[in-house]
Amino acid sequence: MKLVVKDIIKETEDALSVCFKNGSIFSKISYNPGQFLTVHVPIDGQIHKRAYSFSSSPSEEKDLKITIKRVEKGLVSNHIHDQLKIGDKINVDSPTGSFFVKPEKEAKKQYVFFAGGSGITPIFSILKSVLAREPKSKILLVYANQNQEAIIFQKTLEDIAKKHQDAFAVEHILTKNNQPGENYHSGLISNTLLSKIFKKHQIVFTNHNYMICGPFGYMEKIKELLQYNGVESTNIMVEVFKSPKVVISGKDLISDVEIKYNGQTHKLKVPGNKSILQTALNNNIVLPYACRAGMCVSCKAQCESGEVKMTDGHFLEQEHLDAGNILTCVSYPVTERVVIVY
Repeated sequence: MKLVVKDIIKETEDALSVCFKNGSIFSKISYNPGQFLTVHVPIDGQIHKRAYSFSSSPSEEKDLKITIKRVEKGLVSNHIHDQLKIGDKINVDSPTGSFFVKPEKEAKKQYVFFAGGSGITPIFSILKSVLAREPKSKILLVYANQNQEAIIFQKTLEDIAKKHQDAFAVEHILTKNNQPGENYHSGLISNTLLSKIFKKHQIVFTNHNYMICGPFGYMEKIKELLQYNGVESTNIMVEVFKSPKVVISGKDLISDVEIKYNGQTHKLKVPGNKSILQTALNNNIVLPYACRAGMCVSCKAQCESGEVKMTDGHFLEQEHLDAGNILTCVSYPVTERVVIVY
C-alpha cells in the first residue's frame, strides 16, 4: 500500500513527524494506539524498511502520523529528515506491534507510562486515546530526556495536562535541567526520585498498568525499580526503541548458513559477528523483517540444525525459544554450519 505525505512537522531539532493521508474508505489503515508502521524507503536504488511508531491517535485523528528521530549515521532516518517532501508516496506494510492499549469506556485504571527520548511516540498515541475513550482512568507520564530542547511534544503535553487536570499528569526528568517548574527534575531516574513522584501523585507501588518505551538501558532501569518496589512483571509492558549494543565473540568464525524460504534455498557465508538477516540482505536475499532489533518478531524462523546466539532484549517468548525458533535479525552463528527454515 502507498501513502501520500501530507505534512512534515519539525518537533525538535532532531525529531520530526510525518503525516500521511489515510487513504479512501476501501484502503483505510486501521491500527491500535501504540502500534508501529513499517515504511519502505528507496535510497540509491535499494529499498530499506524501518518500523516507526504512530504518534497519532486512531480514534481522535483522521490522518496517520509517525514520529522519527534523527539517528547519528542512521541511513533511513537521515534520509527522511533531509530528503522527504510533502507529496511523496511511500510504500508501507500493515500496522503491527504488541505494545498497545484498546481503551474501554467503562474501565477505571491507573496507567503509569515511562518514556525516554523518542520512546514517547507510541505512548503519546496511547495517552491521547485513553483520555478520549476511557474517561474514568488516570495517567501519570514520567518522561526522561537530556534537556528541555529534546522534549518531543512538550507544548502539546502541557496543553493536555491543563485540559485533563484530574486525569493526566506529566513529570519530566532532565539530565541537564534548565527548565524551572515543579514537574521538572534534574539528574537520572532513581528509586528516591521515583518514590517522590509517586508520593506527589498519591500513587502506591502496586499492580497498575505500567508501560515503558525508550533506550534499552533506561527501560531496564525502570523495570528494576518497579520490581524492587513489588510490581509484578506481568503488569509491565515494554517496547524497546533502541536495542542494546551487540557484543559478539565469534568474529573469527565464518559459518556456512543455509536459508530455506518461500520454496527456495539460499547458501551464504556468515561471519560470527554479523547477524544472519543482515548478511542475507547484503547478499540481495529477500527475507521478511521490519524492526531489525528483535522487537516485532517479523523475521521469526526455525534453526533446523547448528547453533546461533541471539542478543539480549529480544521479544521472542520462551515457548517459541523452546521450540527452536529464532529471530534472524539478532541471531549470530556460533557453529560452522547452520540451517534456517522459514
